[in-house]
Amino acid sequence: MKQKRYILLYKSYLIGFLFIFIAALIIFNLFYIQNYYYSEGYKKSVIEKTIRTNLIKAKRGNIYASDNSILAMSIVRYDIHIDFRSISEKLFQENVYSLCNSLEFLFKKPKFFFYKKFRYEKKRGNRYFLLAKNLDYPHFKILQNFPIFNKGQIRGGFIVEKKICRIHPLENIGKRTLGYDDHRGKAGLEGAFSKYLKGKDGKRLEQRISLKIWKPLKSENEINPEDGKDVYSTINIYLQDVAYHALLQELSISQADHGCVILMDVKSGEIPAMINLEKTKKNTYEDLRNFAVWEGSEPGSTFKTMAILAALEDKKIDVDMIVNTQGGVMKLRGEKIRDSHYSGHVEMNPKQILEFSSNVGIAKIIYENYKENPEKFIEHLRKWKLDKKIDIDIPGESMPFIPDPGKKNWSSITLPWMTFGYNIKLTPLQILTFYNAIANQGKMIKPLFIRKIKHHGKCIKKYTKPIVMIPSIAEKSSLMKIQNMLEGVVKNGTAKKYYNSEYPYAGKTGTTQLNYWKKGKPVSYNSSFVGYFPAKNPKYSCIVVISKPEKGYYGIEVAVPVFDKIAKYIYTRIGRKIFLTKKKNKENLLNKIGESKNFFTDKWIMPNVVSVPGKEIIPILENRGFHIEYEGTGKVLTQSIRPGKKLKKNQMIFLKLEE
Repeated sequence: MKQKRYILLYKSYLIGFLFIFIAALIIFNLFYIQNYYYSEGYKKSVIEKTIRTNLIKAKRGNIYASDNSILAMSIVRYDIHIDFRSISEKLFQENVYSLCNSLEFLFKKPKFFFYKKFRYEKKRGNRYFLLAKNLDYPHFKILQNFPIFNKGQIRGGFIVEKKICRIHPLENIGKRTLGYDDHRGKAGLEGAFSKYLKGKDGKRLEQRISLKIWKPLKSENEINPEDGKDVYSTINIYLQDVAYHALLQELSISQADHGCVILMDVKSGEIPAMINLEKTKKNTYEDLRNFAVWEGSEPGSTFKTMAILAALEDKKIDVDMIVNTQGGVMKLRGEKIRDSHYSGHVEMNPKQILEFSSNVGIAKIIYENYKENPEKFIEHLRKWKLDKKIDIDIPGESMPFIPDPGKKNWSSITLPWMTFGYNIKLTPLQILTFYNAIANQGKMIKPLFIRKIKHHGKCIKKYTKPIVMIPSIAEKSSLMKIQNMLEGVVKNGTAKKYYNSEYPYAGKTGTTQLNYWKKGKPVSYNSSFVGYFPAKNPKYSCIVVISKPEKGYYGIEVAVPVFDKIAKYIYTRIGRKIFLTKKKNKENLLNKIGESKNFFTDKWIMPNVVSVPGKEIIPILENRGFHIEYEGTGKVLTQSIRPGKKLKKNQMIFLKLEE
């Protein structure tokens, strides 16, 4: 009996001690939790989860064409989500059908598609259902007034996310020239002048009100974003459009892999057009890579001009000397050199050698005069800076390659093969810069892509003076001779098919065999033409390079047609006025053009936008803070507010466009 009592007492004590231990543990934890909750660490963890400092992205500056048309701009777009938990069951049941009817009208989808989806998401309690992306302001305002959504975010579950989007009104035309500055890196004008365009981001405090939704909080530390500066480029949208369609047409005909066109103002170095197109897997052509700046390749016969000019400078040749071309075939150092365009002439002077693009003739001239001292020939190429980058503003320029005598890349056949454009590498822009110097009476200038930078309408930087790279690449007598030879190429030589006395131009054809060292591989070519127009007192220089054409491959077959279309367009549309008008009249004409495209002299005065393409003017008006509604897709036919009338903030403007 006593033993049983002891056991019971023992158990009672054990249970008592266990309760005491649990009570002590609870008291200890209460003190710990109380102290922790009032600690700085806890406060910080709570704040981090519910309060954040968020960046406010600055509005990126615009890029303008030479006539003040917009090439790239930032506009506000809206993503719309629905919080179905915020919508009461009664409100949902009474209005969901009418909401679906309205959405059918706006998004052109069956109302039952929305009805079925909304019922399902409501049942799930989805708090962040994506309804629409990238809505413009007019569509956003319409959607905001639909049933349920007109109750706002708290009762109607209507969640709006504003974002800034970058758009290019010209779309695929010159897209790579405009470039980008984002997760892909920096390219084109966007990348080159990003430090001006990007502006400065602001910051503000935000509080979490649900899983993915944050609302702004007022704070003394809030910093407003500073908008980016506007860049005014040298790009001419009309010449850009002409170059694009001329190149696209020829690429489609020849079924080439890719191609590029660059147009350059002879005197100023401005680039009014630069187009790059590449064949896609869908068998279409898109502006994906900047071949004009990036792609270094063997220039082929366009290099013969440089070779002859070097010989003229050293007085190694004269225009009257005769070269025996040996019937268009010559054996040198165990290798055969052949003429692709054998003219039937056995004896030719240097002018004819360039006109008919004789490989044998140019190889004999350079090899016989420089074989004992090839360094002297190479010195000319270095003096012309053909061994260095131009160092243009646009990123991605390739380093040219010129072999050095005595180095590993030099052999006994390097010099003669160089003369017709092999064993060296140059980009299309580097080649054009040299030819532009010939057109510019020897002055080599740097290609220029922008004219000025503005901030809030005030000019902060100007690029008005040409940047001279070399004051003169050759003596005046040598330049006159080479200019005469380049005219002869079009009048009498390989480009004779396109000679027109009313639209005279000068230049040089080029055809380069690619991957010729790979035996057993299919043969492919680069076809090119580089020159300037008019032949006398030239205004523009231009290069066309088309790579790997499947139908035709000579420069005269593939590249010259593109150059010819561009030159004739400029001659017939604007060329004669520019070429023949006095400087004063020309400046007046350009000023008038600029004024006609400067839509806003006063932000609050309605401009005349009739006949202006909708894709150009609508983003401008939206960007100015006005609400735009429109019908159609083409040019503006009518506007709801007459020109000259004063506008109000957030005013609605209706535009009727061509169908």
